[in-house]
Amino acid sequence: MHCPAISIDGCAITPANLPMQLRAGALSPELADFLSEWWGDSPTMALQTSGSTGAPKRMQATRAAMAASAAATCRFFGLKPGDSALLCLPLRYIAGKMMVVRALVGGLNLVTAEPCSTPLAALPQAVDFAPLVPMQVASTLALPDGAEQLARVRTLLLGGGFIDPALAEQLQDAAPRVFASYGMTETLSHIALRAVNGPQRSEWYTPLPGVEISLTPARTLQISVPWLGIEKLCTHDLAEMAPDGTFRILGRVDAVINSGGVKIQAEEIERELHRLTGLAVLALPLPHPRLGQCVALLWEGPAEAESTLCEACAKLPRYHKPHFIHRAPLPRTESGKPARALALSLLTHAYEH
Repeated sequence: MHCPAISIDGCAITPANLPMQLRAGALSPELADFLSEWWGDSPTMALQTSGSTGAPKRMQATRAAMAASAAATCRFFGLKPGDSALLCLPLRYIAGKMMVVRALVGGLNLVTAEPCSTPLAALPQAVDFAPLVPMQVASTLALPDGAEQLARVRTLLLGGGFIDPALAEQLQDAAPRVFASYGMTETLSHIALRAVNGPQRSEWYTPLPGVEISLTPARTLQISVPWLGIEKLCTHDLAEMAPDGTFRILGRVDAVINSGGVKIQAEEIERELHRLTGLAVLALPLPHPRLGQCVALLWEGPAEAESTLCEACAKLPRYHKPHFIHRAPLPRTESGKPARALALSLLTHAYEH
């Protein structure tokens, strides 16, 4: 579990030579800090949630559980010692940390790139495995040679946010195998996967071996992973389960807008408006004197697109129609997820002024 060596950009890093390699610039201070903590004496490590629905939270995880999760990923994707894996996600969150642990546990060569919207542009070599967020993939494909950049990745893992159906269609002809992940900081990255392209393409997630999925009476997903020490972890994700044990996510329970007793799933409105307009939209609740809550929209895009958005809103069901619309850049977390709590604060301020 201590994994006494790791290959980073082709350079062997050990506890003994870590300070020297840091001074030589062979790794970043953030990566050096993580390795020092991993090779330290404490059996636990501090983690931080992404903050997509509120303030980021701190939690502790054991190194043993992180190593077990990393090994499960390596087994699923058939990663073997010597294979290359890209680290282009912030190390302060679980996605970045687990990439380092996968390299440690699986004997992978960790290829590092600056976290940015197009991390493959400066990639010095092809890689066997690369986890990216949808925003990074969309930004890459918008480049003239974006398809060629993606072709340098053998297996692409998408996580950290909603995958636009248009992006999913673009990926049907992409060279890499593309998978979408389901997981959270509490589950130490993903516990279920689905194929985004290829003959196994599906909207339904398949749990990893040993992962037990069920639904609570409120129809939210409940997760047990004995080998990670997780027992009946209740999520905020509304889900549907199939008889074969696969599941799909319908939306978050904390993204439900209760308007006049009608419960409206915000993501349903967002998906429909995006389908009709191509715009990035967040549906959020505002107080209403008669209905309790009403639907409001925060959207980003050129001002001239507002008429298109209003036309699309007119096609929505009665209770889905927004009472207030405001244009502003959508706040996002570092992993590209909508920062709903901050977005609501911005929208409320605009509404009150």
